[in-house]
Amino acid sequence: MVEMMESYYDTIPNFRYWDIEAWKNYIKEYVVPIYKTTRTLLELRNELLPYVGKSLKTVKDNDERLLPFFVGGIDEKGNYKKRSLAKLIRLMFGIYVEPEEFVSAVNEEGERGFEVVKIKLINEQWVYFLRLIKQLNEYSSIILQKSKIEPQLSLKVSEILQDPNRLLDILKEFYKACVSFSANHNYYTFFIISTASIHWRYLVTAYPKLKEHFEKIREFLGLEPILIPNTNNKELRESYTIWGHEIHGIAYYIYWMQIILWVFFNFSENLIIMKRGRGNIYPAEIKEVVAYVAPEAEDLRRDYITLTENLLSQYNPPKIQELEVVEEYKAEIKGIFTLSPWNKRVMGSLPEFLDIVGPRLFLGLSKIMIAKEWDRDILIYHHRFIEHAEWWL
Repeated sequence: MVEMMESYYDTIPNFRYWDIEAWKNYIKEYVVPIYKTTRTLLELRNELLPYVGKSLKTVKDNDERLLPFFVGGIDEKGNYKKRSLAKLIRLMFGIYVEPEEFVSAVNEEGERGFEVVKIKLINEQWVYFLRLIKQLNEYSSIILQKSKIEPQLSLKVSEILQDPNRLLDILKEFYKACVSFSANHNYYTFFIISTASIHWRYLVTAYPKLKEHFEKIREFLGLEPILIPNTNNKELRESYTIWGHEIHGIAYYIYWMQIILWVFFNFSENLIIMKRGRGNIYPAEIKEVVAYVAPEAEDLRRDYITLTENLLSQYNPPKIQELEVVEEYKAEIKGIFTLSPWNKRVMGSLPEFLDIVGPRLFLGLSKIMIAKEWDRDILIYHHRFIEHAEWWL
């Protein structure tokens, strides 16, 4: 795989992975739109949130422009119409009135019924779109701060209140920004995915120009060694040092933005994504929101896994058989020449292991983490990391 991809990335037009200015332009072009659209959506939510627990009459008296966001697109039977604005707000923010209660109150008492219909709020844990945009906004904001980029917001919430159709424009911009940012389509984001846990030899073979500019790129993005082999052989130590992302560096936040998008834009029918010890994720509700502006939304995680697994199958790399039947592989690292797995069924050297799993690590399908247990370095290899990435969110 290393030989196959040698210098390939240097031939891609406008992919200057070794150039800090190119990285700043990438942030402006692909991270800023996510920040701007999520911020606008969250500001709209903040306009609606103070009315939770209050009546529709209070909404009407204070700012009549807000009424469509609570009752727009509810038919005479108390159902949401297709592309209902009220349903969209409920899906996006968890703020709503009960449609049947609203229709019943108005039918019985006319406009006086507004006094008894209250605005309700769904627990944020169960509002999946809101969780998505809050996380993306937080991470993109940090990236902009670290890269010293100050975006100008192009749309004010008052414009959406004046013309609710503008909300669909923002939602469409948000969806397009997420797709164009994704490693499925973006080589800069792919670079971040490929540097999450990869040894130096593989890294500089795939990205030859990185060697000359590494220190500057390392400092700007926040790359760091996560495992330096304990050997006196300088060449081996350098070649098989495993590099990853410095916690809270730019690369770290770009990487987790991508993981978030893969998890939330995983639109398999009726899929419920289980998380360890936290609220589950139901991407079908994200898809329902996105369908307002993109009826054929991309399943970013499924498509990426399919693409990269197909690439690997064409290359047919050597395998450690045991890794094909377990999700998580742990081994104690003894010097550089021995990996001592806890189940004792596979023995081998660290270089051999990294050369075999290197293609999966480079494509981001798998990931290595290093842990300390009783003063021992433990290598933890997650074979299908992307497929189970929600466990780490």
